[in-house]
Amino acid sequence: MIRLHYLSPCYLCLLLLAPGLAAATSETPPQPAWKVLEFEEQAFWATAKSRVEVTLPSDKNQHLQFRASSSVVGNSEQVVLNVDPANGQAHTRYRLSRGKDQRLKTFEYQADHIVRERRNPVADPNTPPEQWPVASRKEIAYPPGARDNVVTDAYVLLLLADRLQAGPEESAKVIIHTDLNFYEVNMTRGNGIPVEVDYQVTGGEKVSGKLDTRAVALQISPLGDLAEKPDFSLLGLHGEIILFFDRESGLPLQVRGTAPRIGPMEINLKAVTLREPPA
Repeated sequence: MIRLHYLSPCYLCLLLLAPGLAAATSETPPQPAWKVLEFEEQAFWATAKSRVEVTLPSDKNQHLQFRASSSVVGNSEQVVLNVDPANGQAHTRYRLSRGKDQRLKTFEYQADHIVRERRNPVADPNTPPEQWPVASRKEIAYPPGARDNVVTDAYVLLLLADRLQAGPEESAKVIIHTDLNFYEVNMTRGNGIPVEVDYQVTGGEKVSGKLDTRAVALQISPLGDLAEKPDFSLLGLHGEIILFFDRESGLPLQVRGTAPRIGPMEINLKAVTLREPPA
């Protein structure tokens, strides 16, 4: 069971943070040791689950692919992302939402703009979402400041924060695109705090106890004027977000932030599938 602890407003003070942005690199960074992460959050009468899987580039697909799914109280979301393996820049995004309303949104990240299509379901429930009729299509212009930075999806922050905490740089910046909005996210790494864990390694042991961590703090701010109401979230959390990584394994153990209608809370790692080491 996930433990929910209310956090003091000054919990960012637990980190030793340093200024500066990460330098760009043309080399492809090492890929994460994890293949699948599973998180679960329980609060009052609601249970939320999130699963993120990363597939490395292959001969057929030169992109890094994210497959993410989440569900809570009858609502679910499936996301498929193809991103640049070097820096996380999004190339395409597929987002299927189900619940009271159903819709499929696809995004193509082009040099000058983003092409967004929305498809709505038809009467026949057996019709694949990809065959639903297009309800709208629009071109979304990048706001000033976005073109010179990586533009990607919030799920990719799990990968980028993983790289930052393991590397030599103290901080980095990325632009997160949601639906019509853009956000600047400044990531800064520092010392974490001991974190209580209880997760299962697929095909391996159960890990429990208190572990020392490194931390990556995310400071999120709108980039330009928002086109619609604020909608940034990572695993359902918003506000000031901190990710805690095991100092030894590098695994993301916990994410802290603010949940709608609940307040400050934490989400803990429930299960992980590790990647096979290179031959």
